[in-house]
Amino acid sequence: MSGPQTKNWAWKFILRLATRQFIMKELGQCAVHLINPKSGITAEDILYLTPKFWSLHMDPFVARDSTCLTILVIHYNLCLGTIIPFARKSPEIAKLVQKMLKFDVNGQFMLTELDHGLDARNLETTATLQPDGSFELHTPHPGAAKSMPPNTTASGIPRTAVLYARLIVDQEDRGIRPFVVPLSEAGRLKPGVTSKILPVRPGTKPLDHCITTFDRVILPPWCLLGSTEKPHDERASFMRSIWRVPIGSISLSMAGITGIKIGTHLLAAYSLRRTVGSTKSGDLTPIMSFSTQYRPIVNGHVQATVLEAYARWAIKQFMNPKAHLLVRSAIGVVFKTTVIQASKILTEFSERCGWQGLFSYNQMSNMFLSFQGNAIAEGDTLVLCIRLASELLGEKYGLPEALNPSSLLARREMRAMTEAKTKLSEIGGYKAHRGADYNRHILPRSRPLIESIGHRMAYEAAKEEGVSPNILTLYESLSLDGHV
Repeated sequence: MSGPQTKNWAWKFILRLATRQFIMKELGQCAVHLINPKSGITAEDILYLTPKFWSLHMDPFVARDSTCLTILVIHYNLCLGTIIPFARKSPEIAKLVQKMLKFDVNGQFMLTELDHGLDARNLETTATLQPDGSFELHTPHPGAAKSMPPNTTASGIPRTAVLYARLIVDQEDRGIRPFVVPLSEAGRLKPGVTSKILPVRPGTKPLDHCITTFDRVILPPWCLLGSTEKPHDERASFMRSIWRVPIGSISLSMAGITGIKIGTHLLAAYSLRRTVGSTKSGDLTPIMSFSTQYRPIVNGHVQATVLEAYARWAIKQFMNPKAHLLVRSAIGVVFKTTVIQASKILTEFSERCGWQGLFSYNQMSNMFLSFQGNAIAEGDTLVLCIRLASELLGEKYGLPEALNPSSLLARREMRAMTEAKTKLSEIGGYKAHRGADYNRHILPRSRPLIESIGHRMAYEAAKEEGVSPNILTLYESLSLDGHV
C-alpha cells in the first residue's frame, strides 16, 4: 500500500472515532493496513505464533489505541487462534477463517460470565445435543450471561464468536466445550441472541462491550469444536481448549512496554521544551535539569529497555515445545505481572507534564487507563498471582531457576519464597490453602512473590542480550527499592 492510501485509512479511522460510531470493519481494516500495509497477518502466523504475530502487539499504533488493540487481540489471537486448527477437517470453518482473515467477519471470544470469571470452569451456559445432531445453546439465568465481548449491530459487519458452554448429551454433563456461534448478520442480531451494551470505559475510545444472552439458539453440528465424548480429565481438557488465553497474557502485555516508551518520549520532549526563569534576563532553565523531572524519564527508559529483552525471552520460553502447558501459562502470568507493575509509571509521567498531561491528546493518562483494563484482561493480575503462588508453594511445577543465584534479585526472590514456605509450614502446610490462616498470611505475599520472580527473569534476560551494565544496575535498583 502506498503512502497516500495509508493516510486515507488513517483519516477514515480518526473520523469514525471522532463521531463515536462503532464501525468495527473500518477500525479493524485501518489497523491492519496501518500496521502491516504489505501483507497482513496470515492463518499460519496466528497458528504457529510467528515473529510477525508477536511484533503486531509491539507496534506503537496499537499501544496508543486500546480499542484497536482490543479488537485485534480478540479477533486474531482468541477467536481465529482457537478455530484455525479445526479448519482442515471442516469446510464450514475453513470458509469462516478466510472471511475473518479479510475482516469480512469480526471474531469475538465468549468465555466468562457475569457469575464466573477466573472460575470459568464453573460456567453455566449450556449447549444440549439434539436428536438431529444440532445443539441448543441457552443461557439458564442472568448470572450466566456472557460478559463483556463487543456485540452490537452498529458496525454493520457480521460477528461470530468462539463461545464456551457446558455440553449436555442425554442429560449428562460432558464438560465445557468451545462452539462457533454466529452473533449477527446484515445489521441484525441472530434470532435468540440478546445483547445489552455497557457504558464506554473512561479514558478509552468507544467500543461496544456488551452483556449477551442466548434463548435456545440452534447451532448446526459443525459448530462444536471437538468431540461430544466425555474427557478423561475435564480440567486438562478445559485448559487445552483455552490455550490461546495464556498467549494473550504475553501479547497484550507487550503493548504496555511500547506505552512506557511513548510516555518516556513525551515526558522528555515536554521537559526539554518547558523552561523556568526570568524572560527579561533571558536566564531560562529547562525543567529537564531537575532530578525530579529526569528521574522518571530515566526510569521509563530503563524499564522499557529491560522489558523488551524480557518479552523476547518470555516468547522463547513460551514457544518451547518441551515446556508443560502449566509452565507456559505461568511464564505468561509472571511476564504480565511485571509489565503491569512497570506501566504504573505512566501516572507519574502524566503528573510531571502538569495540566497538559491530563488531556487525552497527550496520551499518557489515557494509556494508563487503558492498561488498567489490560491488568484484568486474560485474567485479573492479582488473582492470577495468588493462584500461581499457591501452585508454586504446593510444588505442582517449577519455573526456570536463576542463572546466577547470588545476584541481588535472585537472592530477593529466594528470600521471598523461603519466607512464604516457612509461614505455610507454620499454618499447616499446603493442605490448608483454603483456610483462614492461608488467607491471612499467604495471599498478601502472592503478588510481591511473583513480582520478585519477574524482576529476576527480566534482569537475566536483559543481561543475556548484552544490555548495558549501567541500565542493568539501574533496573536492579528500581526493582529493589523503586528508585534510580
